[in-house]
Amino acid sequence: MFSNNHMKHGGCGCGCGGSCGGNRSGRCKNAIGPFLAIDKACIVPPVNKGSIIAFSSGLTQVALATVAGGVVSVSQQIGFGTATPGVAILGNTIDLSAIVTEAFVVPRDGNITAISASFKELVGVNLAGTTTINARIYKATGNSAIYTATDASVNLTPSATGAIAVGQIFAASANLAPIPVAQGDRLVMVFSITVSGVTVVQVMTGTASAGITIE
Repeated sequence: MFSNNHMKHGGCGCGCGGSCGGNRSGRCKNAIGPFLAIDKACIVPPVNKGSIIAFSSGLTQVALATVAGGVVSVSQQIGFGTATPGVAILGNTIDLSAIVTEAFVVPRDGNITAISASFKELVGVNLAGTTTINARIYKATGNSAIYTATDASVNLTPSATGAIAVGQIFAASANLAPIPVAQGDRLVMVFSITVSGVTVVQVMTGTASAGITIE
């Protein structure tokens, strides 16, 4: 029994039909490799590209909160098995100059092309209005400690409203239009919440994890 092969160089297609003189025996007559093995349905396996960067709060509880009448969000940085309370998100920036950061440095130029994130409630809470959990990559360039929001972002589902039970999981994934990052840029994964419908302070406490792909 012969496996179907697809020849990278030359003309042998799946089963060696056509350009191999009609030979469909599963073997290319007078063919020269190299070969790429594919399945019997002639489906070429997809090529995995890029690197996955994983984030997790680990044993650290993450408190996502709003202040100033429920309008301003206090962020949490998610690292690699740890989490660090952030500062208020002002516009689309956070200032991490005075606190420990969970940022990592980009080793080569590339593009962020996908993001996934999840949050698990550990305390249980009764929420007014509608609360949305967001996971987003913030980026700093040069020697700056001011991190700016990128489009590498996803809102977790479902939206949180009413009684949220212990163990409730919120999650989402998204493929992204390429978001450029350059060698030396510093990236940090930031979780935050926003509230609509009310102006009261909200707090959600749990664990957070996420991942991005950089190609």
